[in-house]
Amino acid sequence: MYYYYYKRKNPDDILVYIEEYDKQTGYVLFDFIDSNEFYLFADLININPDFSKPTMMLLEKYNKRTIRENTIYSIKPEVIQSWREQLSIAPESLDSFLIGYSINASEIEGEIFSTAVSLNDFFDFELNYYMHGWGDISKIPLPAFDRVTVTIRNVGQGSWNEISCNDEVKIVYDAGAPMHASMSEVRGIIGNRNVLYSNKPILILSHWDKDHYHSLLGMSDTELQDNFSAFICRDRIPNITSRILFGRLRNAVGASNTYTINADMRSARGGPTFLRNITPINGQFVLYNSQYHKDRNISGLLLTVKSANNSIVLPGDAHYEQISRDILPHLNYEHKHYLVVPHHGGKAGAYIYSRPSSMVFKDAIISVGTNSYGHPNNLYVNALRTDFSRVRQTRLERSDIIVTL
Repeated sequence: MYYYYYKRKNPDDILVYIEEYDKQTGYVLFDFIDSNEFYLFADLININPDFSKPTMMLLEKYNKRTIRENTIYSIKPEVIQSWREQLSIAPESLDSFLIGYSINASEIEGEIFSTAVSLNDFFDFELNYYMHGWGDISKIPLPAFDRVTVTIRNVGQGSWNEISCNDEVKIVYDAGAPMHASMSEVRGIIGNRNVLYSNKPILILSHWDKDHYHSLLGMSDTELQDNFSAFICRDRIPNITSRILFGRLRNAVGASNTYTINADMRSARGGPTFLRNITPINGQFVLYNSQYHKDRNISGLLLTVKSANNSIVLPGDAHYEQISRDILPHLNYEHKHYLVVPHHGGKAGAYIYSRPSSMVFKDAIISVGTNSYGHPNNLYVNALRTDFSRVRQTRLERSDIIVTL
């Protein structure tokens, strides 16, 4: 049922967004879709809502029915009231910039999530699902220069990439950290970025997944203001955590330097999800936009960086087939090609990565840490090894990996 109609019929039900569901470990991480839902939740468990603290909830030892990530579900008020009565909700002091509450789901009787709720674009204004800056995307301020290095940062099970010229960081593409990273671990990952970013690079967020923005939550408002000059992101923002972060970033860089990009519409429901360059194809930096898809991984923003002798694709969590079909033909000249492997070497569709005749595949680089997801997947690693000269992993090298273009 669509959100608009569901809330008219069930105004007291609480709607949450499933950020992650790991059946193997029994973890479910969810957030509230807006402040109204969080107010309902806070009232039911008798707490004062505090949006300066994390709002995501971690369910541990979840053994109920299978649920879907990137999906809105309803929870009945009586279910949440039982959490308060069982006193199994943890206090906010979970030492996390991301997770504000946890609960042992195995102690909860019956199902937790009742109905999956869909969104209808016509009624999305009721939810205020879209966020906006005032930047003109035709004037996205991607820099132009010659000698470039790309650093794939060793942040564990997350994504953080820096593009530099003459040792000055000009573009930051994602700034993530692992889901379970403590506050001190996140601050350690951030390190001395306030010094390295003194020239205020542009921040590009590939998509609104926590492992791509977690470290931004650990930066103060002053740090965000001092660290970045502009912010580029998808306009469709799924939950309270990402909305609050968006507001902080927009305030930090200014609305006119905030570029919110809406996904292109697909011509056929269920068909392929295509990419389209939204900055000039002959630029040294080319930003690609994806078509809308419920799966945020294949509906993000991608970046290519190229020089006369080298190129690299920073794909977020896009699928190989998207890159192969819609980006590689634009890179068909004599040079060495590098790939930051999508989704930490995890699920990224069928391995289709067809090499144009003029290219030489050099390194495939995986940003990955200790995890329970089986990343990187051996099938992908073996396939990459057949095509690329080397497959490198931040986890194995225990350091940042730097590519000189």
